[in-house]
Amino acid sequence: MKFSPVSNERLSDKVIGQIMENIKNGELQPGMRLPNEPELAAGFGVSRGILREALTILQTKGIIYRKPKEGTFIAPDVLEAISKSREISVREATCLDLIEVRECFEPRMVEKVIALASDEEIKALSELAQGREEKESGHSLDYYFHYRLAELSRNVIFVNFIDTYYDIIDELRTRSGRQGSRMEEMSAEHGEIARAIRERNVKKAKKCMKYHLKKVRESILADEAGGEGKERK
Repeated sequence: MKFSPVSNERLSDKVIGQIMENIKNGELQPGMRLPNEPELAAGFGVSRGILREALTILQTKGIIYRKPKEGTFIAPDVLEAISKSREISVREATCLDLIEVRECFEPRMVEKVIALASDEEIKALSELAQGREEKESGHSLDYYFHYRLAELSRNVIFVNFIDTYYDIIDELRTRSGRQGSRMEEMSAEHGEIARAIRERNVKKAKKCMKYHLKKVRESILADEAGGEGKERK
């Protein structure tokens, strides 16, 4: 394992970033003992005060733990702690935060589908877009359509985000008692997206996706306005 001197503001954040990166790339394994504080501080090129600040934050997040007279260790369940931290940060986002992320990457997602998916995969996607609302698993056809798009893009980050996004949306709808009211419109929009993908028309597919997400945004704003109106009453 190798550490580099850090610079600029928030030195403790830079230290945390390097330790986290070493965990992600496997250099630091669960249960592994870190070098002692003087060695770590020298490796990062920071004072022991800055180092301790970083280690305290990591300990609070469950990334490391300390044993008196033995040293500092990577937590045995560190990967689970990292995953949980990411999930919490996403779940703290608002619906509009989430749709903004979708507006950034889903047009790119359909572009990748056109480039990478086979004719058979795209045909199956078109058939999915023409399907009816799925009730068995508790997920909607909207979920299945976008999740399949993410899978066909061959990008695991897209897949994970779509999965988490719909979990959060379903949870918020359950809490508010509001359910989606655009089923027919969404189905038609999905059909247009799928048709453009089947034609391998990147420009048209991205335009259809942007329009679809624009309508989703409008629906979210309308739902929130309706909810606020009920609360005032």
